Amino acid sequence: MYVNELAKYFDEVVIVHNEPYYTINDVKLSEKISFAAFPNEGYDFGLFYNYFSKLDHSQYHQVACINDSNVLFNEFEPIFNWANKQNIDFWGLLDSSEKPWFSTHKNNYHIQSHFLVFNKMAIDSLNNYFSTTEIDLIFNEKDRIKLRRLVIDKWEIGLSRYLFDRGLVGKSYINSERFLEQINIRKPMNLGHKFYVELIEAGLPIIKKKVIMSHSWKNSIRSKTNWETIVEKYGNKLWDIEALITEMKQFKREDGIRFMKISQKNGVTFNKFHLLLGK
Repeated sequence: MYVNELAKYFDEVVIVHNEPYYTINDVKLSEKISFAAFPNEGYDFGLFYNYFSKLDHSQYHQVACINDSNVLFNEFEPIFNWANKQNIDFWGLLDSSEKPWFSTHKNNYHIQSHFLVFNKMAIDSLNNYFSTTEIDLIFNEKDRIKLRRLVIDKWEIGLSRYLFDRGLVGKSYINSERFLEQINIRKPMNLGHKFYVELIEAGLPIIKKKVIMSHSWKNSIRSKTNWETIVEKYGNKLWDIEALITEMKQFKREDGIRFMKISQKNGVTFNKFHLLLGK
């Protein structure tokens, strides 16, 4: 459902995933959609870098980097209509000024990397960004905690800072500063997890998978914040939202089993990733 919805707004959709394979079962995919596989290195950053590096960038006026950390339950049309009216070089769904303790940046304002769209000026700047980033340092890091911190610092925050510092204009559909002011919160934070109900009420058609996979008692007994209730209420009435909820509940059960097995084996999970391209 997610990739098919995004195919409405892009000429090409490439699902970039970890080797050895990745499949989508029981879903009829748009003919715009194709697949590409790369080694499991560098999380989202590594997959985007490996595929982007192979493109003839002169052929594209828009490239989007979107990962699979969200579940879509309604159309993207209002968001893309908003984006098309903006005079911007890159944009996303959410921004943040939250500063991780390990950040190397003075200014930590960034567009969150789970959904990023780059227009022509930003595409041209991405090559320069990659040339200044220690790619090998990220790819060679084997400690998962250190790797996650590197990716957040160099990619999640670092990419936005690089583009902003060079005069490019970026915006997010939901402005976190204004949003937090409206709910009387003065401290910067990641909105997608704690305030997902308010974000959905504000028009965001996605919900974080981490919210669904959470085993917090608050999500189980508080009807206002129950993800099933909110998705059912705001889900597209023409979509099979009941089937979507059932599928997510099954994923949650399987995720719990998978997590226990991985913990016992100290293994590494594969990261699935969507890279969406528009000409």
